[in-house]
Amino acid sequence: MMSGTSMAAPHVAGVAALIKQRNPSWSPSMIASAMATTAFTYDNGGEPIMAHSQDIYSLNRSTPFDHGAGLVNPTRAIDPGLVFISGFEDYMSFLCSLPNTDPEIIKTAIGEQCSHSFQAPSDLNIPSLTISALNGKQSVRRTVKNVADTAETYVCAVVPPNGVAVELNPPWFTIAPEGTQDLEVILEVTQVQDSFSFGEIVLTGNMKHIVRIPLSVLPASMPEI
Repeated sequence: MMSGTSMAAPHVAGVAALIKQRNPSWSPSMIASAMATTAFTYDNGGEPIMAHSQDIYSLNRSTPFDHGAGLVNPTRAIDPGLVFISGFEDYMSFLCSLPNTDPEIIKTAIGEQCSHSFQAPSDLNIPSLTISALNGKQSVRRTVKNVADTAETYVCAVVPPNGVAVELNPPWFTIAPEGTQDLEVILEVTQVQDSFSFGEIVLTGNMKHIVRIPLSVLPASMPEI
């Protein structure tokens, strides 16, 4: 109520309804993934929404913490190619893996016990990746599902955040309809920064699907020698 959402909330809700009408079996996480990974990264005037240079960010440009994945693209969101799926158990594992979390508080609030937790909160299978303190080197996993009607081959590319080297395995893959593919993202600090740096992973398919995943990383310390 204090900050408001202007017309963003009804617009996004309307797009979500369109996606659900076209894909009745999709879960909320699939719909949210479709909107995020297919968003425009340039505004109507051709200005970049998502810049990658720290120098550009210093000129009072917004960051992914402000604009998210970009501007919603309803046409592409209906047919995103790949989606990231998370369910109740995944979010429970996320909550239970947060630092300094009291399992009893989670049980009281949600009614479920912490039976499992991720190695790190960043392992939650969502279409973005944030690491609040990258110390040396860390591996993060994601799983995508092909919701297209045909098999597709994707090539992986990375625009790394400043001070971070990013490796994606596998660098390319072919995925069948309704098939899944595990991805390993390896991040390593190359230069310590005093603030978050931003980049993105881009998966480009031979059937013209483009899947973008924002990266937000604070490189805290160099790898041990």
